[in-house]
Amino acid sequence: MTACWMTMQIYFYFKGNYDQYVKTREELEENQMKRFNWEQDQIAHMKNYIARFGHGSAKLARQAQSKEKTLQKMVASGLTERVVNDKTLSFYFPPCGKIPPPVIMVQNVSFKYSDNTPHIYKNLEFGIDLDTRVALVGPNGAGKSTLLKLLMGELLPTDGMIRKHSHVKLADITRHLTEQLELDLSPLEYMMKCFPEIKEKEEMRKIIGRYGLTGKQQVSPIRNLSDGQKCRVCFAWLAWQNPHMLFLDEPTNHLDIETIDALAEAVNEFEGGMMLVSHDFRLIQQVAQEIWVCENQTITKWNRDILAYKEHLKSKIEKQQAHDI
Repeated sequence: MTACWMTMQIYFYFKGNYDQYVKTREELEENQMKRFNWEQDQIAHMKNYIARFGHGSAKLARQAQSKEKTLQKMVASGLTERVVNDKTLSFYFPPCGKIPPPVIMVQNVSFKYSDNTPHIYKNLEFGIDLDTRVALVGPNGAGKSTLLKLLMGELLPTDGMIRKHSHVKLADITRHLTEQLELDLSPLEYMMKCFPEIKEKEEMRKIIGRYGLTGKQQVSPIRNLSDGQKCRVCFAWLAWQNPHMLFLDEPTNHLDIETIDALAEAVNEFEGGMMLVSHDFRLIQQVAQEIWVCENQTITKWNRDILAYKEHLKSKIEKQQAHDI
């Protein structure tokens, strides 16, 4: 994993795991603050000297002028910035209210895309409620995204039935959602269009600002935003649908580590349920209380944590490679 941190308009790239990134960043920030404090001491000393002796004897005045030139050079070359540790990004999912269980019931569900293709699932039976926090894992093509589409109602079961509470509100983020944004609108215009009940632009600006879009980003055409900024528009849109259930399909594409952490914190504080498809094991570790393995046309609960599943996959690959030799 490569992480990026920016200070003084310079980008630093870190290779390694997240713990190494945090440690290296802390060391850099500590050195930056030492440099900042040294510079501020030097500036205060020179300003004090200039103020005291700038109009003194010829010798002292020359020394004061010399210090003034040194100070000007320091400022012109760029001073070290103070390290700011305050969190500037804080995602938020509004309270969704309570719904008595069962919220969604999957009853004897089988699914295949056509008569000429094999079943993706056979005879699924499970329920999900507002306290569900599940990560779906398994090989590519096993049907993780398909299951979310079935639960959302975007696909219909080939056999069986999916029953939903009459008042449940569902919302999903998919890896393709940014393609559905209206690119000629600004984030502010797009959100005002999606949520006409919010009449005041300043109120909507505050809402969008919580998702890391501020200033000119809020009023620039969406097509001019970076992929990460477009994702933040999607998260603002998702949250303000006020759903009871979140369905997240690879939500961390194009997101930096700080944004992923903000998302994880918001999910953990969310009152409703969540189902997640992600290759980001760190995010899964942060938000999932259960791991479901999608494989061989069924779903099996993994009784250990996601790190154990990661080791299981590694061992499986190594055995396969040894078999192929």
